[in-house]
Amino acid sequence: MRFRLLLFAPVCFVLFGANPKPSDLPLINRLHEIVEIRFRTLDPGALGMSRMAAPSSMGKHFQPLLTRDRDFLPANEMEREVISQLEENRVHVGLYVFGVAVLSAPMEALEYRALKGPAAITPGTPRPIWYPGQPPPVIEVPDTLPDWKAVYPLAKRAMQSFQDGGAGFETTLEGWNIAARPVAAEKRCTVCHNNFSAPSGTAAKQNEPIGGVLYAFRRHTGSGGGDARR
Repeated sequence: MRFRLLLFAPVCFVLFGANPKPSDLPLINRLHEIVEIRFRTLDPGALGMSRMAAPSSMGKHFQPLLTRDRDFLPANEMEREVISQLEENRVHVGLYVFGVAVLSAPMEALEYRALKGPAAITPGTPRPIWYPGQPPPVIEVPDTLPDWKAVYPLAKRAMQSFQDGGAGFETTLEGWNIAARPVAAEKRCTVCHNNFSAPSGTAAKQNEPIGGVLYAFRRHTGSGGGDARR
C-alpha cells in the first residue's frame, strides 16, 4: 500500500499543482456573492448589466462614462468591504454579463442581449479602447481588459457549460485571470426577463441558468493604473 501511495503522489502534483488557483479567487467569489444578491433584487427597470454598472444599458450595449474611474458603485457596507479588500490587494477587476442569446447569436451581429461589458469594478482598472457601437479602434493598447470580441467565444463556452450542469470554471485570457460563474433564474426573474429581454426561443425557466458573469482580474504593481483611453 505504501508503494502505491508513493507512486500516486507525483501524479497528484502534476494534475493539481501545475495549475494553482489564482490567489485572489476567494475575493472574486465574494464579489460574485454580492453580484448574485443584486441580480435577485427585484427591479424590472434594471436588468443584467444595468444592475451592476452605471450608466444604465437597458436595451443597448454598455458604454462606460470615461469621467469615472470605475463603473461599479458600492451600495451598502458589504459591497464596500469587498471592494475595499480588492483595492487593498491591488486587484484590477472587469465584469462581463452574458445571456443565453450568446449561444445562438453570431459574434458579428453584436447582439447586446448576448454579452455586455466590460465594466470596471475597482478604481483604475484599464478599460479596453473599444466597445460595441463605437468606431473600430485604430491602435492597440496593451494590458487593458479583453474587449467584447475577445471575450465572446469564452462567454459562449461558459453559457454552454452552465446549461450542461457546470458550476463555473477558471481560465486565462490575454494575461488576465478569468472566473466564469452562472446566474440561475428565480421565479420572479423569469417574469421580467421573458417580458423585456429574452430573444425568441430563449425563455427563462426557474432554477435554470439565465446567463452568467465573467470576472477578469489580476494584481497590478503601478500607482493605480487607469483607463487607457484617457
